[in-house]
Amino acid sequence: MILLLGGTSDCASVAEALGRAGYRVLVSSATEVELFTGSHPRIERRCGRLDPVQMATLISEREIQAIVDAAHPYATALHVAAEQAARESGVPYLRYQRPGSVREGDGVCVVPDHERAARRAFQSGKPVLLTIGSRHVAAYGAQARRTGVDLIARVLDHPDSHQACREAGIARVITGRGPFSVDENRQLIRDFNAGVLVTKDSGDAGGVREKLEAARLENCEVIVVSRPAATGSGFDSITELVHNLKRLVPPSSDKVLALDLESVLVPEIWETVAQVAGVPALALTTRDLPDYGELMRQRLLLCREHGLTLSRLNAMVETMKPLPGALEFLAWARQHAQIAILSDTFHELAGPLLPKLGCPLLICHHLTVDAAGYINGYTLRDDAGKAGAVAQFQCAGSRVVAVGDSFNDLEMLRAADAAFLFRPPPRVLEAGVAFPAFQMFDELKAALTAC
Repeated sequence: MILLLGGTSDCASVAEALGRAGYRVLVSSATEVELFTGSHPRIERRCGRLDPVQMATLISEREIQAIVDAAHPYATALHVAAEQAARESGVPYLRYQRPGSVREGDGVCVVPDHERAARRAFQSGKPVLLTIGSRHVAAYGAQARRTGVDLIARVLDHPDSHQACREAGIARVITGRGPFSVDENRQLIRDFNAGVLVTKDSGDAGGVREKLEAARLENCEVIVVSRPAATGSGFDSITELVHNLKRLVPPSSDKVLALDLESVLVPEIWETVAQVAGVPALALTTRDLPDYGELMRQRLLLCREHGLTLSRLNAMVETMKPLPGALEFLAWARQHAQIAILSDTFHELAGPLLPKLGCPLLICHHLTVDAAGYINGYTLRDDAGKAGAVAQFQCAGSRVVAVGDSFNDLEMLRAADAAFLFRPPPRVLEAGVAFPAFQMFDELKAALTAC
């Protein structure tokens, strides 16, 4: 397993390259903000900040063989923590740093730190547009109060960002997730009559060239905070990084544990929604209405009839808890295999449950939502279903062990290299399904250990 410190737009490219090279990849990001980490079946994700001690614990628990640091170029504290944890744990540390965007002749003012950037930014007396994230806004807030010059901060729409801006006394806050286009940057500069734009050289992937071009067209001064000095084995080429990692840690084939979600790890989602909302008809399943299209049509009509927008449904799902023993089972399983949840649920509906399960890889369907927030349609994953996902893992060189509970899991179980039923309904057993069946997680663990 490779620990990939991500959180930026580079994350997916690096993770995909590692997966293709034969590595299992655990992407770690500080927050639960939506982040594309790649679609390779060897990739999974965890969320939450890590100090050196927590990182060392994670290295031990997940049997991490190397750390690949692809975090933001300015995430100095994380780079230091990662290098320290790798050194103390005796695993290789490799750093990927995207190439910079600021070049000689760009006509910008480059300064070494935020304190000097803040002093320079407010000298002209023109409104200052801050596009540096939220970690270092305090110095700019102090200068804005001292000079009385308008300050506008564009930050990620996250509680930590809002809190940092409040503490810095910044009232004008624009939220969004970049990178932003030239036109979007130009419009923002015009909206606030900004005369100074402050940025970091976060590279082309971070949208710096678009900022520079927008500022040039709007005759706006640009101040760039230069990058911290890089440490460790640094690469600006993903190909070179993977090549060097292979020398240090040769990839090997892996086992994937493919789990159904509902009734295996968590309660049935629609049954829970039906109970909480007081709409019994929402608890119907394909057992009651075999035509899945008709079943979903009725569910969407009932949701609209009873005012159940996606946000209200999410609030109900948020109250759900993993089944007793599920978290302990997952903690055990992660030490022996890559976890992939193959489900017939929907990403947008099951989303609140993923952090409670440790942010595992979830392969399922997608919902579409109208302007009023109601579900108005859905997109199925593909015609091959769960069995197709199993085949993808196998094509990637993994041995797949599958666990499900009902008839809709049978194709997945048949496609897997080994398979088990977990707490199947009596009708499944009565149908003579030929897979070992277990009722307790300890029994399942014993079977998985032996296979």
